[in-house]
Amino acid sequence: MTMKEVEITAESLAKLTPAKQPNDTTTRVNSLSYGLKGDHMIMSTDDDSMFLYDMNTGLRSRSVNSKKYGCSHVKFASDSMCALHGSTKVDNTIRYLSLTDNKYIRYFQGHDKLVTGINVSPMDDMFLSVAEDKTIRLWDLKTHNCIGLMNLSATPIATFDPEGLLFAAGLDNNIIKLYDLRSFDKGPFSSFGPLENEDNVEWTAMRFSPCGKYIMICTNSSQLLLVDAFTGLIKFTLEEHQNAQKIPLMASFTPESSHIMVGSSDGYIYFYDVETGEIALKTLAPNNQTCHIAEFSPQHFVAATADTKLTLWCASDELKAQAQQS
Repeated sequence: MTMKEVEITAESLAKLTPAKQPNDTTTRVNSLSYGLKGDHMIMSTDDDSMFLYDMNTGLRSRSVNSKKYGCSHVKFASDSMCALHGSTKVDNTIRYLSLTDNKYIRYFQGHDKLVTGINVSPMDDMFLSVAEDKTIRLWDLKTHNCIGLMNLSATPIATFDPEGLLFAAGLDNNIIKLYDLRSFDKGPFSSFGPLENEDNVEWTAMRFSPCGKYIMICTNSSQLLLVDAFTGLIKFTLEEHQNAQKIPLMASFTPESSHIMVGSSDGYIYFYDVETGEIALKTLAPNNQTCHIAEFSPQHFVAATADTKLTLWCASDELKAQAQQS
């Protein structure tokens, strides 16, 4: 179902149900992402494998092994039949892979410690990478040379805005800086912080809402920060979900930015209302495990959650029937 066919509310989210659990892996899923159009999804696992799924059928369309170099932080490139991934063995190279013939197109070398995040521009061939070497690097898919480098005092996080015109960097677990992509070498055009972080939680990822109004900060605690992207004020600290293992939880926005989806160590999936900060819904997670990844499709009323198993969620038959009648 496309977003034109359903309005996302607490009532409709209650009719988002687990539909399939592919048996492609029994090891931990370490990253998962959709293509911009939502027709494909790709994930990487701790046993050095990547799996591509056709979201129109919910079936795996191909698999790729990276036994020599490992794989993490897999993301579609600007072409949905190509992907970028970090390496977990041998070196810290970012690899650019053709999913059509399972051949590497290009290697992006520069990080000398583990890559901790990759974010692809929604508009062109640029992408950002962050790593434990305390750098942010800006790349162009067309050249192996790094086109921008920022040396920082701690491991950063970074993300593009929905229009691909600027990027945000999260620094020292309490500062957000915004950079114009055309003049980032001149420094940030806006800086927020230090933001309140009394518990000294680690910021592990950040992402803009699809509407561009908010920045969500994911952490290794039971806190998600929802920050106003224009003022830098913390709109809400979302902390009703649990994270007993203190692992990084990757949350996501629904396509029209109305709700945030996140897993929890109490065996539920939580949906927060972005406007109120309240729990709109919590629904039982499959396998009674902590789904450390909860990813909503950017275009369709489907989602994916992952722990050691992948679960694909879609609209219930009741909701599909209602959409057809309307």
